[in-house]
Amino acid sequence: MKTIAIVVGLFFLSMTLSACSPSSESHRISDIPPKPVRVMEIQSVPLPLEVEVVGRLIPNREVVLAAEVGGVVVGYSTDIGDRVQKGDVLISINPSDYRLALKEAEANLAVARTRMDLALKAFNRSKSLMPRKVITQDAYDKAEAEYLSAGASLERVTVLVDIAKAQLVKTQISSPFDGHTAVRMIETGQLIGVGQPLMKIVESDPIRVSIWLPEKEYVRLDRNDPVSVVVEAFPETVIPGTIDRINITADERTNTFGVEIIVDNANLSLKAGMTARVRIITAVIPDTILIPQSTVLYRSDRKEVFVAGPDKRAALRQIELGQPAGEKIEIRKGLSAGDQLIVTGGQFLKPGDKILISASAQAEAK
Repeated sequence: MKTIAIVVGLFFLSMTLSACSPSSESHRISDIPPKPVRVMEIQSVPLPLEVEVVGRLIPNREVVLAAEVGGVVVGYSTDIGDRVQKGDVLISINPSDYRLALKEAEANLAVARTRMDLALKAFNRSKSLMPRKVITQDAYDKAEAEYLSAGASLERVTVLVDIAKAQLVKTQISSPFDGHTAVRMIETGQLIGVGQPLMKIVESDPIRVSIWLPEKEYVRLDRNDPVSVVVEAFPETVIPGTIDRINITADERTNTFGVEIIVDNANLSLKAGMTARVRIITAVIPDTILIPQSTVLYRSDRKEVFVAGPDKRAALRQIELGQPAGEKIEIRKGLSAGDQLIVTGGQFLKPGDKILISASAQAEAK
């Protein structure tokens, strides 16, 4: 009985070993269906190095009008938001006192001219009499001194007339350029003094975008770099811009450098204070390998992707990442132009797995 039991046990053991043999295992692996994937053919393309930053719109020019003469405001012709033209009179100060001052100066000028005429005649007469000893030297000197004094007085009064005219003109305050009224700081009937701020005028066509760059991006910046601007209020509109001013010193608090970009604003839809996203292309790297970031498998100590091998099996490649470019990323090592990158289905693959490339993906790769 013991012998029979041993024979039976050996029989079943041989059957088990036979079922687990390598030929049986490979037979089961070959029966695993290929896994569907999508691929893209990798191509080398130029990679623009971009700076993207948020900025703020500011006026192209702005000025605060201040009083050059004191007085009472008798009126203003513009208010906040109004369009103004260069030379428009915006604020009027009561000119009465300045007109009277001008009249007084002009009267003094008339007196000075009369005195000058008399002094000139007396001096000419003295010059003609002096050689004949008809008058004394003292009388001649007195006539000459009176003539010179009258001339100096005339010159002084002439200057006073010019000053009075200028003071009268300054009672009418005009716009120095085309623009809009941003702030009004006075009211009719208000008494103002010399130097007091009255009104702010801004020029908004063109308009500027003010941005601040860290030194790493600032050093790559050039005045001729292409610039595009998208204002958050108009997200569908991309506006070309031109770099106009580049600060040469950093802000002490933020250690960033200021840059100003000129943007056309002919329809005046852009307003100072709006937020804008600025994109500057500072350089272009030729022949760059770019792949979708979603295809990268991040391991603890390496980055990998799957590619389709010539035998229709998945092959694992270790890669080195470079600059991000939107939804794509630069590959510095590990891939070459012409490689078939697996873009979908890679998360379910193991190296050596059979793959089935969809027809649409094959057409895409070509």
